[in-house]
Amino acid sequence: MYDDTSADQDTPSAGRPDPGGHTSPPEPPSEAPPLATPPVPPQASSRPIHEPEQPDRKGISAGAVVAIALAVSLFAGAFAGGFGGFAGAWVALRGTTVGEPGTVRVVPAETDEPVVAAAAAAVPSVVTVEVRGATHPATEDPLPEGHPGVPRQVSGSGVAFMAAPEGGTYIITNAHVVATAEAVIVRGADRERHEATVVGADAETDIAVVRVDVDFPAISIGDSDMLEVGQLVTAIGSPFGLQHTVTSGVVSAIGRAVTTGTGQRGVYPLVDVIQTDAAINPGNSGGALVDREGRLVGINTAIVSETGVSGGIGFAVPVNTAVRIAEALIETGVAEHPFLGIVGQTVTPGFAEAEGLPVEEGAYVVDLVEGGKAAEAGLVPGDVIVALDGVPIFTMDDLILEVRRHEIGDVVTLEVWRDGERMELEMEVGVKPDDLEIPQPEMPPVPEMPPEMPDIPDSPGMD
Repeated sequence: MYDDTSADQDTPSAGRPDPGGHTSPPEPPSEAPPLATPPVPPQASSRPIHEPEQPDRKGISAGAVVAIALAVSLFAGAFAGGFGGFAGAWVALRGTTVGEPGTVRVVPAETDEPVVAAAAAAVPSVVTVEVRGATHPATEDPLPEGHPGVPRQVSGSGVAFMAAPEGGTYIITNAHVVATAEAVIVRGADRERHEATVVGADAETDIAVVRVDVDFPAISIGDSDMLEVGQLVTAIGSPFGLQHTVTSGVVSAIGRAVTTGTGQRGVYPLVDVIQTDAAINPGNSGGALVDREGRLVGINTAIVSETGVSGGIGFAVPVNTAVRIAEALIETGVAEHPFLGIVGQTVTPGFAEAEGLPVEEGAYVVDLVEGGKAAEAGLVPGDVIVALDGVPIFTMDDLILEVRRHEIGDVVTLEVWRDGERMELEMEVGVKPDDLEIPQPEMPPVPEMPPEMPDIPDSPGMD
């Protein structure tokens, strides 16, 4: 079931917070894999799709481990001590041992290699984010009995996207990278260590902002709404601590929904994220996904993998979402999310048969959030939402996605089936409460299905 909060933890594409103000429930067959994160320096922190920085958590979808990945970059060299190229100069890095300064070689200003051009323009704006966090209980580590806990250390990536008015630079990264941060260090192309402060973090979109007092070149911002499936993209980050690694691939899909499996109450799944086959590994989280001109189009955030490393299925938060959330965090310290106020679930053929519904697809209203806009508009439990402003709704994820694409305060028209009749209701999009918890209503019964045709309803979710 779903509800304006989020409980969705399963989809073919893994899972994470949702961007629209809804939360979808996990799909029965697959559960959201955990976010796994290997050790840091010299290793980088990585997160398979579930909880932030937690090694050893198994994913559920077919055993797939979902790891929130820190931005990736194919070894286009290795480490760079400095990069001699923005838009006009192209940089090639000579491989070095991890931790050693890189050697930079500037190549001709014109090139027929789009990945070279993209890397040259974007690499100077990508940084490594090292985090020292809360102490692990000794029981979480293979330590001798009685040994005290040890500090949690992880390493991810970040992207310089805006100069701070008071001086310094604002850097976008993933919320899961800095979730337990007690100290944050940022390293750029010069490999100098700079102390950073966390400005704010939003678990719903997995976006966070940190600020450093030094000036980094801000990356050029693209438009994720203009992305097309099959388009060339390049990922840049610090996988396994290998700073400024560059990898390339294509946009495999857009509008994906990914569950996180963080177990956080009221956190949506990631909805409307970019899927790419550009290699993303632990340590890439928070890094850049750029187009052929080096313009930022996404913030790398997660992967689906059976091994915990790149399996060709990675996800990035669209830059339009990332920048909107980052600006809100900078301005107010928090980000608000569109919300309808329903607890619901995806309609399946088996569920439709059990409930005697007139449709086999849609978002079924299980319950309403007290004081929410949906209750004010007259929605009632048992309604099936099949369209929002004319856009078909086939699943709870669809509803969450469409709501997230609206602004708080927008008036939308819902097409609803109630008691065998199709009707329209107008309602205002509300704000998701910070302390929202997903109710756990009793699940409706589902008729037995033949073993070869399992059909089980979703768990509760919110929108």
